[in-house]
Amino acid sequence: MTVSVDLTQTAPGRGLRRLRRSCGSAASLAPRFTQHRSMAERTVLLVTVFYAVTLFQLYRQTHFVYLWGGNLASKDLLWPLWWTAYVPQDFAQTLLASLYLLAGLAGVFFWRFHLPRMLVSVALLQNLAFGNMDGSINHGGHEWFWISVVFWFLPTGSARTGLDDRLWRVRMMIGYAAAAGLILLFYALSGLWKVADGVGQLVSGEFGAFHPDAMAAVLARRSMETLNDPLMAWMIIDVPLLGWPLFMGLYYVELVAILIVFRPELIRVWGVILVLFHIGTLTFMQIIFPDHVLINLLLFFLAPWAIARPGWREVAVALPVFGIVFEKVLSIPSSRARGGGAPALARSSGSGS
Repeated sequence: MTVSVDLTQTAPGRGLRRLRRSCGSAASLAPRFTQHRSMAERTVLLVTVFYAVTLFQLYRQTHFVYLWGGNLASKDLLWPLWWTAYVPQDFAQTLLASLYLLAGLAGVFFWRFHLPRMLVSVALLQNLAFGNMDGSINHGGHEWFWISVVFWFLPTGSARTGLDDRLWRVRMMIGYAAAAGLILLFYALSGLWKVADGVGQLVSGEFGAFHPDAMAAVLARRSMETLNDPLMAWMIIDVPLLGWPLFMGLYYVELVAILIVFRPELIRVWGVILVLFHIGTLTFMQIIFPDHVLINLLLFFLAPWAIARPGWREVAVALPVFGIVFEKVLSIPSSRARGGGAPALARSSGSGS
């Protein structure tokens, strides 16, 4: 005899529902089991793309590492490269280059097993240490490394047989969502730091992050320090008020980012916004994060659990904090009144395209 339990009606389910709604979301927690196979297939494809891009990155670095003509002994080596002090430098460079190629190839063709995934992470860590041995830390590749670590927890085995197993499919999707959650946590911590700093400046009466001229001041100072002339910085510097809503919007987008991983109506929207944010850092500040743009596309805009075309009302109601207001203004019934609204949304909107 099979017993069916609605997890959303259990005490933990009701508590989680209330927590979500208190932050501004009327969406149901009901899973979309009928779409799990297609979502899992898409997850497998996206993970393969991740390792394909990793091979590209490691392949490109192999040439540089192998032919590098500097002296390791004169560098400020980070801890992952401790072992290079005990071997000849030529051997160390040959070993690093070989590791990059072996790990990159193993990741593409054998990522469904734990050891190749761990080998990829080791190669990425070594590459990060090699690229940051001049004393300064470039954070551009850190997210890519941590995603590779989270992927250690993906299920093993062939996708051909795994896709027929519900537990395997769920573990695959949860592992991919965990990587997205980690990156969104990074954004949320960044937002928390900015908001806390801005509040401190506001309380002490200092010119700070919440001032209408804050973005213009930041761009002007950066341009003078770096002697660069970013593509669009002049626009905000000339008309400071144009930057104020951008700054305030960024604080909101980052601060609530961790909640978005649980909202299929919003995950693609946040992916687009974060891509535009990094395009903004390039055009306004001449700071480039190409890895972050690709990560936001892979993990958020292409998220397998995303609702591809939710209505604007559903998007508005799902917004953290502000969704409570939109729900009342738009008179959209709650998920309890709709009898579990997310399945209806899923049926009308579909999963990620």
